[in-house]
Amino acid sequence: MATGEGERKIDNAEDFLQENEDSDSDEENETSGSEEIEDFCDGEDVVQSIGETCTIPIDSVEDMGNINFVTLTFEDMKKYRFLNRNVAYDFYNMYARFNGFSTRRSVVKKNFKGEIVQQNFVCHKQGHREDRFGGDGVRKREPRRDIRCGCLAHCKVHIDESEYGQRWVVKHLDDGHSHLVVPGKHVGLLAGHRKMCDMDVSQMNNMIGVGISPPQVYASFAGEAGGYLNVNFNQRNMYNVLDKERINQLPDARGAFGYLRTLRSTDPDMYWSHKKSEEGKLLNLFWCDGQSRRDYGVFGDVLAFDATYRKNKYSCPLVVLSGVNHHNRTIVFGTAIVSDEKEETYVWLLEKFVDAMKGKALVSVITDGCKSMRNAIRRVFPDAHHRLCAWHLLENAGRNVKKPKFVEMFKRCMLGDYEVAGFEDRWEKMVIEFEVQDEPWVKETYEKKEMWASAYMRGQFFGGFRTTSRVEGLHAQLSRYVNYKNNLCNFLKNFHRCMTYFRFKEVEDDFNSTHGEQVLLTSLKALERAILQRASTWRVFGFKRTAMCVIYFVKHYPSTGRNWQVTYYEPTSELKCSCERMESVGLPCDHIVSVMVHIDMVEIPKSLVLGRWTINAKESIEGFGETEMNEWDQLTVDVTAGDGAADHGATVDEGQGEEGEERHIRNPDVVRSKGCGAIISQRSMKGKRTLRCGICGKPGHNRTTCTRRDGQTSTQLGTQQGTQEGSIGVGLTQRLFEEENENV
Repeated sequence: MATGEGERKIDNAEDFLQENEDSDSDEENETSGSEEIEDFCDGEDVVQSIGETCTIPIDSVEDMGNINFVTLTFEDMKKYRFLNRNVAYDFYNMYARFNGFSTRRSVVKKNFKGEIVQQNFVCHKQGHREDRFGGDGVRKREPRRDIRCGCLAHCKVHIDESEYGQRWVVKHLDDGHSHLVVPGKHVGLLAGHRKMCDMDVSQMNNMIGVGISPPQVYASFAGEAGGYLNVNFNQRNMYNVLDKERINQLPDARGAFGYLRTLRSTDPDMYWSHKKSEEGKLLNLFWCDGQSRRDYGVFGDVLAFDATYRKNKYSCPLVVLSGVNHHNRTIVFGTAIVSDEKEETYVWLLEKFVDAMKGKALVSVITDGCKSMRNAIRRVFPDAHHRLCAWHLLENAGRNVKKPKFVEMFKRCMLGDYEVAGFEDRWEKMVIEFEVQDEPWVKETYEKKEMWASAYMRGQFFGGFRTTSRVEGLHAQLSRYVNYKNNLCNFLKNFHRCMTYFRFKEVEDDFNSTHGEQVLLTSLKALERAILQRASTWRVFGFKRTAMCVIYFVKHYPSTGRNWQVTYYEPTSELKCSCERMESVGLPCDHIVSVMVHIDMVEIPKSLVLGRWTINAKESIEGFGETEMNEWDQLTVDVTAGDGAADHGATVDEGQGEEGEERHIRNPDVVRSKGCGAIISQRSMKGKRTLRCGICGKPGHNRTTCTRRDGQTSTQLGTQQGTQEGSIGVGLTQRLFEEENENV
């Protein structure tokens, strides 16, 4: 071994991080280059025994635990007999670790039968770097440090016959290093000593699979090992392993189908369908599992869906079709990745959705107002009540009309509890007051009043939906699990994790609703669980009895404004109110509760208890097999038909593997949708864009500091003022919508 270790200080650990210029990964360092083979036919010279001192068998690394490698000599090495070449290499590499260097495999020799009978192990600084650039110095990357210096230190092992059979023994050892060895604290940084074992790889994959980033995974390993120096690998090794696993995976589209195929056996109700282009590229993919189909059977009266973006590396919009369960929590009925947002694409998606749900049509649907969505819903669900998102309408009102007070009045018209005549009267007064009769957006919005005005949607069941905020909240939750870096296969795995969490929360809700009793404030338990406190502000001021029922007249106390009519059918204990809140939301209104108090009811009649809101809402689920509801972990797939659309009744025979057409589907193209951001121009890529004044067009200042500001025309100032008012209107949208609507 070379002396003079303390003659100069090692300033930088990077001197020992790279074994050669091709790669710093562990396995490449162990097998750097192809093993050189020399013809060696004189087998008698090789099998000659070196002596009777070779009496200690070494079968694995565990057998090396008691060896003192620091004081080990060549004579000591000759005592050991190794099971194979790999064990012999591990032995010499362990010796190198304790003595300040690392190793590589080198020349092998064969006998006349072609069997390898001898091999050399060399120092990691053996040889010299190959000049690939012919001395011209033209490189795409900055050259890495040259760590090879032609060191001649090596170890030679060969086969020997003994009482243990054919074993490998050390034939020659040269410890004459032509360089300084590495201090003990730096030895672990040598590439030859950095290696992830199978257990480390498995632990890393499990942690990454639940959303932990590689740097955080590495920090976790360091915490378990008692420090970064005690970890047998670095982050670069982790990324190398991940890259190799990625290379060994199937092409993305095939890998996604393969992932679903491996999960299909535990969920026979899994449905999925895809559509491909003429070139065989994947265009659309829709899927839903048995749990989603069962949920739709109970809670599929209201559907909300919208597209979200940048959730996969192909920039394909992600469409989530969702609803609300009996805990008032958002649930997923189906999911799709589409290549565009055209009407025909949404028609295909909704048709597959109906097919998956065995033809059950929905009652109501709410969207953000996308025209292609609206037309597709009209074609597939002609009888469904379609509502436009109130929040988006208020936002558009602020952007298009640019008058804050108009936004507030528009909100009152939209959400106010008016009769149709009352709505029309208020609308006419509003457009005249703000002089917006000729505004294109106002005209277009009024023509769609049946899709957003409460006066026209009275009695239509929407389960409390007025906005797509639930969908936006769902998208925010999804963003914690999926992102624009995910390919299709990784997206499905991460989406799987997200659904697992959602369904666990539902299990928690089920437990909380049945475990323990709610603490009540009065003895009227059944009524207090409703809206007794709010109902106390209403008074019954009269009634009219008919042959079939009793009609009670209810008025807000102490207001003398509008009154409501509550009809009570005494034989069946059925109550109905003219506000039709029960029909719209599925919960009794304040007016009905005030009448219940007036007639001394102490229990809510069954007619006012909608089954979808009860604890036992799911007990009626039938027709989807015996699979447990909470097992999203169990997925299965249906085979796609010849045109790329799956038949929900199709099955896959065991052992079929990739014989179906999925094996021929190519990855989708990267698409541009409205949520992908602005296109980066060549000019912006070359350098930062120069900002110019909006008045004079010169750089270096803006409108506020422009010297020509005083010379603006009245038209320019009016335009600028209108823009500012429009901004204020948009800013008011959220505040206006969140205000209490009780007195509207």
